[in-house]
Amino acid sequence: MLAAHDQLAKPATAAARLALRAYRRERAQQGHRPRKSPPITVDRLRAMVDALPDGAPAGRRDRAVLVLGFALMGRRSEITDIDIDDLTFTADGLELYVPFSKTDQDAHGEIVAIPYGQHPQTCPIRVTRAWLTDLADAGVTTGPLFRPIDRHGRIASPAHPVAGRGRRERLTPQSINLIVKRAAAGAGLDHADAYTAHGLRAGGATSAAKAGAPMSAITRHGRWADGSPVVAGYIHQADKWNDNPLHGIGL
Repeated sequence: MLAAHDQLAKPATAAARLALRAYRRERAQQGHRPRKSPPITVDRLRAMVDALPDGAPAGRRDRAVLVLGFALMGRRSEITDIDIDDLTFTADGLELYVPFSKTDQDAHGEIVAIPYGQHPQTCPIRVTRAWLTDLADAGVTTGPLFRPIDRHGRIASPAHPVAGRGRRERLTPQSINLIVKRAAAGAGLDHADAYTAHGLRAGGATSAAKAGAPMSAITRHGRWADGSPVVAGYIHQADKWNDNPLHGIGL
């Protein structure tokens, strides 16, 4: 171990920060804007869900991906990593076990409480149960919750590995993005290709903030670090409308 007087000096980063600031300013002046996945608000979520095909397992799977991902405020990896055994249904809703997250590097695990929704099409409990029924009909009662489906409508399982997918039984994070983009396009949302799975996480947090949920509750539910500047940004997005100084001035 280095002695106190032998410790390395803190690197000088002021010049680099100034150069990056100048670069960002130059790009902004040239008309470049940072590209972010638009938040999937409740209204957008409903439009996306309503655009999904009824009567087919793929539609029920995609509906569960969207609604549960929104309610979980989940990262793509958290959504794909959900196993059937991670779900516990209660009288109040659903307890979902997240074994590992970005802010849980030691993998202590966390249980996220998800209540019933008001509308059947966007109720996390109802849409998850509907998809679980499809899985049970395919003989799947354990293992990954969200699975590939082949062009014949067969759900990936040990008995029916999906051809051309390396005998995979779990959706990938990229697959979650594709589901979001397809649903956004089907709903006719502007710039549908800009939507990604992150929009579910951002939309859940933004919608909760707009409804008045405190920052501490949002960070805890979404597994952000305490005082997260990301969550502060979502709250700012909600407050700029909730507390807009132009409300009520008679325009």
